[in-house]
Amino acid sequence: MSPATRYIIQVDRPGERVDMATIRTLLDGVGVAVDPDYGPVPINPKLGRYVVRGVASPDARERAEQIPGVRFFADAIQESAT
Repeated sequence: MSPATRYIIQVDRPGERVDMATIRTLLDGVGVAVDPDYGPVPINPKLGRYVVRGVASPDARERAEQIPGVRFFADAIQESAT
């Protein structure tokens, strides 16, 4: 099994109601584990654009990116500069 990596996952669903159940229905079937404590965060609700945090293996990410409107971004750990 490939190691899993943390991601910020953008989901575009214009004209749809988006909540965590919607996101899970979309991503659970391809092997992406969504963080239940993060999101969906509205980025541009008029465009139906939201983000969630999740964990995925390279294979799961590849499958999820085949879903229209789903994009993955690195989830860099932020630390205080002081």
